Amino acid sequence: MARQITIPALEEVDLTNCDREPIHISGHIQPHGVLLVVREPQLEILQVSENTLHLLGFAPESAIGQDLSLLFDPIQLEKLKACLRNENLKTVNPIKLYVERPGKSLEFDCILHRVEEVLMVELELATSQENLSVFSFYHSVRATVSKIQNAKNLKDLCQLTVEEVRKISGFDRVMVYQFDPEGNGAVIAEDKAEKLTPFLGLNYPSSDIPKQARQLYSLNWLRLIPDINYKPVPIVSGKNAVTTQPVDLSFSVLRSVSPIHIEYLQNMGVAASMSISLMKDKELWGLIACHNYTPKYLNYELRAACEFIGQVMSLELQSKEGNEDYDYKLHLKSLQTKIFEDISTSENLSQVLVKCQHNLLEAVNAQGAAIVFGDQCYRVGQTPQGESLKYLTQWVQKHLKQEIFYTDSLTKCYPEAEEFKDTASGCLAIAISPTQKIYVLWFRPEVIKTVNWAGNPNKTLQTDEDGNHRLSPRKSFELWKENVRYKSLPWKQCEIDAALELRKAMINIVLCQIDKLEKLNRALEESVAREREKTAHLKTAMTELKRAQTQLVQSERMSSLGQLVSAVAYEVTNPINFIHGNLIYANEYSQKMIDLLQLYEQHYPLASPEIQAKIEAVELEFIVEDLPKLLGSMKVGANRIREIVQSLRNFSRIDESDIKPVDIHDGLDSALLILSNRLKPKPDRPAIHLIKEYGSLPLVECYPVQINQVFMNVLTNAIDALEDAFANNNLSSQSGDKEEPVKCGQIRIVTEICPGEKAVAVRIEDNGWGMTQTVRQKIFEPFFTTKPLGKGAGIGLTISHEIVVEQHRGKLTCNSAPGEGTELIIEIPLNQTHPKPIVK
Repeated sequence: MARQITIPALEEVDLTNCDREPIHISGHIQPHGVLLVVREPQLEILQVSENTLHLLGFAPESAIGQDLSLLFDPIQLEKLKACLRNENLKTVNPIKLYVERPGKSLEFDCILHRVEEVLMVELELATSQENLSVFSFYHSVRATVSKIQNAKNLKDLCQLTVEEVRKISGFDRVMVYQFDPEGNGAVIAEDKAEKLTPFLGLNYPSSDIPKQARQLYSLNWLRLIPDINYKPVPIVSGKNAVTTQPVDLSFSVLRSVSPIHIEYLQNMGVAASMSISLMKDKELWGLIACHNYTPKYLNYELRAACEFIGQVMSLELQSKEGNEDYDYKLHLKSLQTKIFEDISTSENLSQVLVKCQHNLLEAVNAQGAAIVFGDQCYRVGQTPQGESLKYLTQWVQKHLKQEIFYTDSLTKCYPEAEEFKDTASGCLAIAISPTQKIYVLWFRPEVIKTVNWAGNPNKTLQTDEDGNHRLSPRKSFELWKENVRYKSLPWKQCEIDAALELRKAMINIVLCQIDKLEKLNRALEESVAREREKTAHLKTAMTELKRAQTQLVQSERMSSLGQLVSAVAYEVTNPINFIHGNLIYANEYSQKMIDLLQLYEQHYPLASPEIQAKIEAVELEFIVEDLPKLLGSMKVGANRIREIVQSLRNFSRIDESDIKPVDIHDGLDSALLILSNRLKPKPDRPAIHLIKEYGSLPLVECYPVQINQVFMNVLTNAIDALEDAFANNNLSSQSGDKEEPVKCGQIRIVTEICPGEKAVAVRIEDNGWGMTQTVRQKIFEPFFTTKPLGKGAGIGLTISHEIVVEQHRGKLTCNSAPGEGTELIIEIPLNQTHPKPIVK
């Protein structure tokens, strides 16, 4: 029976026993498998779950201190050790292993992961004899993935996902459960058995899923409870454990769940459950929640398929949510354009606000706005009045620490807002200039709405025998309606983005005014020596700060590029190897068919009129001639792709952050491959010719990623210089004949061993115009650049110089003169003598 109440928005109960429960170190597992905590490389058993006697045939205490040969024969053990050589153990899970017991042989799915310097070995009884291959797995989910990716909007995406997950898993009910900014959840899609009562549209309070549980959902994509009425199995430890602390079970598939969560599911009448995380921008967006009303177990392969569907949906969330309110976003953009036009013709902010009062409200769909200039305040539309507005603006000035603040329930953070809820239950504020106290505040009135909760959202407070208080999950999930007050319509992301765009435009006006003031101040400062000295010190400090910030950004970009390149290369390798391998068979099969066809024509030269007509229609003679050529071209293309993938891997070196011996030529070739598109002819210039004169070099000890960054920076500058020379028609001549015009842009790369054979030199020369001595002396200074505004920050060669000279004790020099091109010489010692840090 539904209950109707009218109360303010829920207040938080000051009890956090759910949030404090250490569910990741529960010390127990679920009984449908066995857990062993193992020390590597000895494979010594340190801890083991107490149910080994039932499943494996030996007492848990007897296993402590022994190695895994207690369970597995030499063949099985070697199979396990081979898998342990992988850095990412998830790629080998599950491993099919046999355990011999008297009179029978049991097959298990072995699931591995490492945590806190130990190996976690989890065993579940296998329900299939062989693992699914990559292609079998692909074919099993291909149709599902295609449906999800073709969903038109967020609603269809969620509904298709729950239908497909239920089809694969067989659960009685599958739901998409979305979190709001306050952590409350709502069921926005559902697929269920006909007999079940629908949960679609119901809301669940944030307290249903405590903070540490959300953290685990963010770390671990899938959690299965086959039977909620299970008896937790404790983990037995030995005296030689690595630590006395309970082992971290965050990534364990068998981890026992919170008793409070079990009680919650029992109250719902659920017998088995599975949750799949939905992530967006590295944050937990929601869950795919699966309920069954009888115990239900899914093997690892089915769980992996469901997890994969959850990951695919997570990738689609960004685009599908971005397509919501498309027409409304276009309307906001048009309003922004009008406001920007007014801004472009105004010299100060007050003129702008006079011109665009109505658009200012409509740009974020607000009913009122207040523009604060120091002690003055201009109001537009419906706003708080008098002292109420004054105190609110003062509160905003004090608490607005970031560029924007927004809330749809102002009373939660500013209780005095209850007095003017009819005009300002929602507030969005931006800071234009905190130093000059310039702010813009938008307001929305209260909108009373009814929220359908699945039961009373307030948890029951219970007292145990010792008098301790604990929050208990609610017993009833009957519809509970709540009228929520003191809240406005929520601010949409597109409205928040619109406010930020307006902020940028308004800041430009303020900056222009500030610029005028700075010019006046500078004239005064020049007459006072001490103030001039302070300004110089401040400028130096700001330059160093900007330099450090730019270096961090550059390093982060190179790191992100390396990770992206490595990921792309990894994903492309298997498919292209498959294509390359099968092209051989395709060529062989097609040749056999052609031979057979020719033999057939030889013995049966007179074909029937119908066959002869078909031969002429399909141009059989052309097909016989062209098919081998076509397959040959495909093989050449596949080989080229394999070469590109290998070069991308060489360039990324994502796992090579330490000093190690490398082939310098690999880094050069990888950088050239990435820049190859810039070497090709363009509409306004011919191709840039590349001359490689590689010497016979030994391996060089260096930081590979950093040296690759140097090659990328230097080659990019060479290409920029040539493109500039093409534009100005002033390429330099390599032949020395300056009277003959030069039409060919050229980059020459020479590698050689330096005299003394203690270092290698990489010479990168271009036949651009070159540079004057004044410019050449400054090219390694921070933020010095001769490029147009927006094309370079002047930090690339500075970073390259520090990498070569500071990090590698090498040399980076430049030879250049007008009309003679530019040559950069990179010298790197063969061996690095940096002392290794001492770990205490």
